[in-house]
Amino acid sequence: METDILLSIVIPVYNVQDYIGKCLNSLKTFDARIEVLVVDDGSPDESCKVIKNYEKNYPNIHYIQKGNGGVSSARNLGIALSKGKYITFVDGDDFVDEQYLPKIMEYVQTLDFDLLCFNYCLTYDDHETRLNDLKDETLNLCGDAGFTCYIRQNMDEKIKQFCLNKIYKTDLLNKNKIEFPVGQSVGEDFLFNVEYLQYCKKVVFKEDCLYHYYQRQTSVMRTYNKKYTDHILNYAANLKRIALKSNYPISQNDILYLYLKCWFGVINQEIQNPNSEDGLNRVKMFMNQSGLKNIKIHYSDLDFKYKVYKCLIRMHLTIPVYKLLKKRA
Repeated sequence: METDILLSIVIPVYNVQDYIGKCLNSLKTFDARIEVLVVDDGSPDESCKVIKNYEKNYPNIHYIQKGNGGVSSARNLGIALSKGKYITFVDGDDFVDEQYLPKIMEYVQTLDFDLLCFNYCLTYDDHETRLNDLKDETLNLCGDAGFTCYIRQNMDEKIKQFCLNKIYKTDLLNKNKIEFPVGQSVGEDFLFNVEYLQYCKKVVFKEDCLYHYYQRQTSVMRTYNKKYTDHILNYAANLKRIALKSNYPISQNDILYLYLKCWFGVINQEIQNPNSEDGLNRVKMFMNQSGLKNIKIHYSDLDFKYKVYKCLIRMHLTIPVYKLLKKRA
């Protein structure tokens, strides 16, 4: 008799031959209710050999090869092939706590939720920092929570924007055809969560620290990404797509509010641009195309830092702030 799979773990892989062994070692199990789908996104290194060695010894580890298409396409293939009632994601250069599988399997069998969130650590070579200090609690959401709660009410400060410390319901993904936006290399997790939360009614938070988010110097998030600003500007089209699917009457203010929250991130990214003039031009482009130059939104629930951002923008200080920080960099 075939065992029903409760949990699917999707691991996108690209050039992580030095890390994927530790990752899979932390996930190895003979529990037939768990499947580990390792999606090789056309990686040119030796990741394949490492993964296949684990596949030989652990029947629930499955190696899947595809042409290079980016992390979103790899995760989407994992979703399409998954058989579990619940699904989660692990990056190939990270690893999980020894209590990760026992705790999650306990929760998926005993708790009622649409989304489960837990704590995680930033793991460096010589130390760790625990983030997202969640306490055990349950949150019931109203309709359109992706826009009304996650964006407007800053719920993304608590339900963090990445997908690695979360357990999702596979049928919610399939029923509503929710995928990671292919071609988007910045904020793809965030947009995925916005769309998922549009249909999500119940979130459970657990205080367990179960995920180790490894901070390597060569990771995408720690180097200048020339596509960063362009992909932030793609948010408008993606948000309109999500709103259309869920029949949410999105307003320009919803989009402006999100761009306001991205304001300093764009400046900080372009400060790292080795070409100062290009960085300056890209900040100007962001201000022009986002509509922030003429921002007039009056949401009363803005966090203090976003009120500061809004004030600096309305005082036409975006470029002076960029130049000052660039000079100090």
